[in-house]
Amino acid sequence: MRGRELAEAMAVAVDHLVSACEGTSALDRAIEATINKIGRFSGDDTTSYMEAYKSEMQMRNIPEDTRLTGFPRVVTPSIHTEVIEVQAGCRNWADFAERILERYNFDDSLQLSKKAFMDWVDNPSKGRNASTLL
Repeated sequence: MRGRELAEAMAVAVDHLVSACEGTSALDRAIEATINKIGRFSGDDTTSYMEAYKSEMQMRNIPEDTRLTGFPRVVTPSIHTEVIEVQAGCRNWADFAERILERYNFDDSLQLSKKAFMDWVDNPSKGRNASTLL
């Protein structure tokens, strides 16, 4: 583990320790439930992860601004800094979710990427073999 990754992992651990010392809030329970159900966000299956995270937050009536600030706590240490950078430039949850989907869409198994769609559009045989997108 490199120094930066170790520092990020320690930051995540300290965040969790502080939360544990302060008591369990609705946000803490939602984050714990998300991690228990689907693990930590690593950039894979972005659409599914964002939907599951949002669902857990809605079930516990977590406001969007708190949802936004809590998201880095469910992220793997390897992309924690990237997510913080994306978060810093966002005004609200919808903006953040859109930027996360754009950034990690290349790893998203549930969504068709823009590149794959444009390749299909530009393909002269698109009507004959639509299964090339699957």
